[in-house]
Parts: sequence; C-alpha cells; structure tokens
Amino acid sequence: MLKLIQIYIQKLLYKIINSFLIALTFLSIFPAPQKFLPEWNEKNLRYFCIMIPVTGFFFAPCWLSCFYALGLAVKISVTLRGFLMTFLTLGLTGGLHMDGLMDTCDAIFSRRDRETRLKILSDTHAGSFAVMGCTLALMAKTFLFAEIFSHGIKINFFIPVYSRLGMAVILNNIKFAKSGGLAFITGAARKKSGNIFFLFLFFILSFVNNSIIIPVIFIFSLIIWIKICLKIFGGITGDLLGAFLEISEILFLTGTVIENCI
Repeated sequence: MLKLIQIYIQKLLYKIINSFLIALTFLSIFPAPQKFLPEWNEKNLRYFCIMIPVTGFFFAPCWLSCFYALGLAVKISVTLRGFLMTFLTLGLTGGLHMDGLMDTCDAIFSRRDRETRLKILSDTHAGSFAVMGCTLALMAKTFLFAEIFSHGIKINFFIPVYSRLGMAVILNNIKFAKSGGLAFITGAARKKSGNIFFLFLFFILSFVNNSIIIPVIFIFSLIIWIKICLKIFGGITGDLLGAFLEISEILFLTGTVIENCI
C-alpha cells in the first residue's frame, strides 16, 4: 500500500514539474535545459493553469533585485530608473504579454462585430491602436516606477504573482472564444480543483502583504476584465490573457503609488 502511494506521489510530482517547466519557459525568457524540457502534450499540461501564478515567484525576485539596485544608483534620474524597470518587466516575458495587449487594443477599438474582432486578434500585423496601446502602457509603467522611486516607496514584491494569479483564474474558469490557439491548448486540461489553490494563494498573499488596495484592485480588475471578454469576444484567448497581465500590473503599480501617497 505504501509503495503504491509512493508511486502515485512520484507520478504526481513528475506531472507538476513538467507543467511548471512548460509554464516557466513559455511565459518567460528563463531558459531550461533542452533535455529536461517536456513535450507539449495533455499529460504534461495537466497542471499548467495551477503553475502560472507559481512562475510569478520567479519574476518577483528579479523585480525586487533590479529595483533595489537602481535605488542605489542615486546619480541616475528617476525617469531613467523607471524606464529601466519597465524594460526589465518587458524583457523578462520576451514581450509576450505586450503583444497580447497590442492585439487586444486593435480588436476592441476596431468597433467591429465579434467575429471580425476575433480575426483581428489572430492577425500578426500591428495597427494604429496597437501602437498607441503599447506606447501608453510602456509610458504608464515608466512614470509609475519613476514616481515610486521619487517618493522612496517600497515596490510591492507580490505584483508579478498577483498578475499571473489573475491570468490563471481566468484561464481556468472562463470559456474560450474560439477553439485552437494557445489559450485553448494550455487550458484544455484545466481543473476546477485548481480554484481551491488559487483561493488559498490569494488569501496567503493578502495576509502577508501589507497592502490593502492591491487585493481590492485584483478582485475588481478580474471581474471587469472577465465581463469585457465575455461581452465583446464571447470568451477568452491568449491575447486577452496577456492584455490582462499588462493592464493589471499597471493598476497594481498605480495602487501602490496611491496607497503610499495618501
């Protein structure tokens, strides 16, 4: 009996590790040795959704270390430090989520019907709204980071975790706008039991986090974005998930500034 339990635990850990490696290498530029990189199949993607917020704990130390390193560079202007922090957040993801935001801007502001908007999401070309959305997002992050530096505010360590937790909740629960695509592939093995883990993680983050406003922003941004996805697109896609991450991080940074300047 004990041997069967041991075998089961080993197989479970194997699946979890494979799902984590796929999530980390897909959602970031963190490298993984090719011989350890698992195949993209249903078995290895079984815990993909659950592992998305876990990858946030790899982004968080990068944010924090860069933030403190730039904080020591007092001869550099706060604007340049804000730009370098923004460049870091963009570089760590390889621009994956920003690409989603750009496609989402083109689709939403095209003011077309649902089917046309979904086609725009799949279009590889960037329109004027994509350029404007990307520019505004990068400027917002740059100046928010600069504001945080100028007021000596401590960066919230858990922002990358919260944003990816929101992505995971959406991917694990909301219907797909279309069959096919990365969201459909990675979310095919989603588990409702994963919501227990998400809820547990949210309460842990809220408990250890000194911020009150960020958990509130998390809940409201999640509800609003889900409604937007369902109303405009009839569901979710990979681009809409990426857009949520970028927008939520901007909102979390805004909340950090507001909370510490009141």
